[in-house]
Amino acid sequence: MADFEFRRLRPGDTAYCWPIYSEAMVPLVSGWNEAAQRSMVERALGDEGASIMVVDKSDAGWLHVSETRFDIHLGHLYLEADRRNQGLGTRFLQWMTERAQRKAKTFTLDVMANNRARALYERMGFVAAGTSAGKIRMQQRAS
Repeated sequence: MADFEFRRLRPGDTAYCWPIYSEAMVPLVSGWNEAAQRSMVERALGDEGASIMVVDKSDAGWLHVSETRFDIHLGHLYLEADRRNQGLGTRFLQWMTERAQRKAKTFTLDVMANNRARALYERMGFVAAGTSAGKIRMQQRAS
């Protein structure tokens, strides 16, 4: 059983999600355009695949997952600063990998080329499957 759960977004959650996103991304994005970044986050949060991750009855971060007949794609995963580097992201990725395997779906994610999370994804068996606009599309290796 996972030590996290998910809840649907509620009105006002953008105010929770935006600072988590911007704190993580400002150091990685050259030529930061706050209006464009905020618009992208609002679009992601407005999609049905967006959720708040909850740990011990407390919000821990947010994510956006899209799923098709053949694929599961993790477009966003942002944890609160004090929740990072404690294994939560790893446990979530393991859970998602197992879910994709049970459903016989390909599991992909996008990561900024200069994001240190890329090393975690590689350790977990993700390989580069393509690039675009400073991002790398990574795919879980078939097991």
